[in-house]
Amino acid sequence: MPQVYFIGIGMGNPDTLTLRAYRLIEQSDCLIGAARMIDSVGGTKVKRFSTIRNEEIIKIISEQPKDSVVSVLLSGDVGFYSAAKKLTVLIREQLPEVSLELICGISSLQYFCAKIETSWDDVKVISVHGREGNVSAEIRKHGKVFALTGSNRTANEICKQLCEDGLANAKVWVGEELSYQNEKISSGTAKQLSTRSFSSLAVMLILDVPSPRRKYPALGLDDEEFLRNTEGKTVPMTKQEIRAVSMAKLKISEDACVYDIGAGTGSVSVEAAMLARGGRVFAVEKNPQAVAQLEENIAHFALRNVHVIEGMAPQAIEELPAPDCVFVGGSSGKIEPILQLCLEKNPQVRMVVTAITLETVADVLEAVKHIQDKYEISLEISQVTAARAKPLHSAQKTMHLMMGQNPVFICCIFPKEQ
Repeated sequence: MPQVYFIGIGMGNPDTLTLRAYRLIEQSDCLIGAARMIDSVGGTKVKRFSTIRNEEIIKIISEQPKDSVVSVLLSGDVGFYSAAKKLTVLIREQLPEVSLELICGISSLQYFCAKIETSWDDVKVISVHGREGNVSAEIRKHGKVFALTGSNRTANEICKQLCEDGLANAKVWVGEELSYQNEKISSGTAKQLSTRSFSSLAVMLILDVPSPRRKYPALGLDDEEFLRNTEGKTVPMTKQEIRAVSMAKLKISEDACVYDIGAGTGSVSVEAAMLARGGRVFAVEKNPQAVAQLEENIAHFALRNVHVIEGMAPQAIEELPAPDCVFVGGSSGKIEPILQLCLEKNPQVRMVVTAITLETVADVLEAVKHIQDKYEISLEISQVTAARAKPLHSAQKTMHLMMGQNPVFICCIFPKEQ
């Protein structure tokens, strides 16, 4: 079988070929790759096969003379979102006797970062070319993101999404036709570039301040960390001990979509947003006073992955994306339709309902009983009673008296297989 090389040719311009890649191509008897690649290199007598289909590439290689040198040309670097990944597996499986070597090239990441005079050793690399990807979430997590775009997600569409997700001021660079004569590099804020049109095969570097990190997990933050308006009727808040247990039962992942229904002060929304730094939190609240307090706390903790939804559930959550986790701190008597709608959106959702009255617990039990006819779910109920020491001062000494908090029922609804 022939000697086969998978060669990363850089951006496409022959100037971005490494010297080794250039020499191997010159020595090749057969070149395989996209038409623009094989037409730009090699001698006049070399055999050329224009294809990017893995099956055809394997077939062509198998038909070449045993003593021939075959080079498969691949854009960028063979280890950076390259077809070499699947082709290598196919070669090893279908043509195990072939001698194969991968030749690295200059990736679009390296080339583009050099062009805009920035380092790439601290960049989070993603691709939305032919695949899904939450660019906003990655920006909030990492602050510096390189993205490969595609016809399914163009650069201006990503910029529009950044604007919708509160990242309109993120600094963005877009590179098109890299290394060619008509190479174009644009820069501006996400808002400025959201109205521009870009090639479907473009690259982006996005820079913004990541969400704040803590030295410890955001699980049961001190109540004193939250802003609370003491004038008039105090906005309800899920207290530290109850919040810690509830969040533990929700099992919020870094990229989770979370609902906080009856968000009140926003203590649950804040902790959920810190845990799901790469996800989204929808804080649903009907009380205008609470909404104002909620927004103050979101700003206080510098969170941009929390979206405040003013209204009453379940109507207010009908158009929201499917949740992974749902916390219900206040339902206005709508427990069953809220649970039903969340399960319709995602049958694998985990939900926690807190209750301070037996009547609310009864409503949860009745709702789960009805819903279990359609969904395979389990229910766990815990009661948490906390007490906090209150200092009592006298002339002789200070005593501490334990003051009991309201006992709270924590009802956790989750799929049976979990």
